[in-house]
Amino acid sequence: MKIHFIGDLNGDIAQYESIINLIEKLGHRIVTKHFIKRSFEELKNETDKDAADYSKKMKKWINGSDAVIVEITKPGLGSGYEISTALALSKPVIVLFKENQKNSPHVLKGIESDKLQVMNYNMDNLSDLLNDALDYASSQQDTRFNFFVAPKHINFLDWVAKNKKIPRSVFLRRLIEREIANDEQYSNQ
Repeated sequence: MKIHFIGDLNGDIAQYESIINLIEKLGHRIVTKHFIKRSFEELKNETDKDAADYSKKMKKWINGSDAVIVEITKPGLGSGYEISTALALSKPVIVLFKENQKNSPHVLKGIESDKLQVMNYNMDNLSDLLNDALDYASSQQDTRFNFFVAPKHINFLDWVAKNKKIPRSVFLRRLIEREIANDEQYSNQ
């Protein structure tokens, strides 16, 4: 699987490198290692255009990945934004934080999603934990399904995307989920 890995710029870079090495050892590919090379000082000196360009790149990295892994022992706003973006794009997300840390991700624990795994780790259990989490994430990947629609349908989906800020695929998934929840015949099989 292609993995987009995220960690806070002020976090434990050596720890992040250990996690990345482990992910690669498990046979997965890291989409980018930009945050290891990027400094907090560089971030502070970015122009608005640089920030906008980075945001586009980040969304492209997430979109091109099969799953997202976020280490949040050192929490950051950027991590939260990328988690939110990944979930909105229906990507499986694995959130890691070190055991015995005061900053457990309480907000994330309240999100109910089959795509989100929140787990604490230590170096002794990390390999097994990541292996199991990545197996589960693999089972949560979306399957591409192409079909033809009438122009009036695509016009409506485009309108929803523009005016309600809901991607077309997310809107369609929600319609299907509602039908699944309301269909007694399907539920009883």
